[in-house]
Amino acid sequence: MRAYCIFPGFEMTDQIDVRVQTCLSLITELVCDRLRTGGDNFHVTVDWRDPGRDGWSTCTEGVALPYAVSLTDPAKLAEVVRFSLDPYSGKSAAVIRSTATCRAATFGFDGQAFLCLRHEDDAPISPDFALIAIEERPDLLTETDYFDGAIVSPIYGS
Repeated sequence: MRAYCIFPGFEMTDQIDVRVQTCLSLITELVCDRLRTGGDNFHVTVDWRDPGRDGWSTCTEGVALPYAVSLTDPAKLAEVVRFSLDPYSGKSAAVIRSTATCRAATFGFDGQAFLCLRHEDDAPISPDFALIAIEERPDLLTETDYFDGAIVSPIYGS
């Protein structure tokens, strides 16, 4: 597996800034494209939520329950990637993973995406170097838990 960090090439300080919205859209497209390479549409994520709360809400450690969310629909995958990237959304998926290929994505707090791809996958390429920077980061595979999903209780359907 190979890991990449995809991040905005500028500080995202204004939600209404056209560059911010363009950057988030481009990163969303890039992440979805790399995850779905070769027809891979076996993506899932876990939405941790407190009982009785809406999906993707703030959750309480020790109270929240994991809900498996299928992302086989390209529009649903794009929606979850987009709000996970957007620092103004208040929502995020911890890890999106393909059950078939182990490709995975996780997200930072300021528009960053971290991708884990197979060795044979093409590396992501920035469509606009002024807006998006990409670095290969092998240390993300060995020195972090970015791509680990911790399941400590039964999973409920969404």
